Amino acid sequence: MSELSVTVRVPVRFSEMDPIRVVWHGNYLKYMEDAREAFGRRYGLSYKLMVDSGYYCPLFDYHVRFAHSADYEDILLVTIKYKPAKGAKICFEYEIYRERDNALVLTASTIQLFTTVDGVLEPSEPEFYRKWKSQYPELK
Repeated sequence: MSELSVTVRVPVRFSEMDPIRVVWHGNYLKYMEDAREAFGRRYGLSYKLMVDSGYYCPLFDYHVRFAHSADYEDILLVTIKYKPAKGAKICFEYEIYRERDNALVLTASTIQLFTTVDGVLEPSEPEFYRKWKSQYPELK
């Protein structure tokens, strides 16, 4: 295995539309969160594990490039890929496609940093994360 990735199907709901009848741009963050949660379930890196280990992992950096819009009742295919990185951070890349015509809707990337549950930035990799990464030596 040379890549850790998951694809989730996300139906666009009417409440996610904006006044110009396309998905409001802020909702794509929610779709990426759905993918992050699916990734955590599949590969054992869940938010529950982080919290139980004494950490949160908030978003620090987010980049997005839009290519096409999505409409009400579209099904979106949201793919998340883990990107190995040095340091106390988790990096992901995303691609979102419309299922009906396989059009690329957007590409994005996120960086999450570790904080203690008290909100203090953790500058070194937490032990649970080092242990998790050691399961996938081929990703280094």
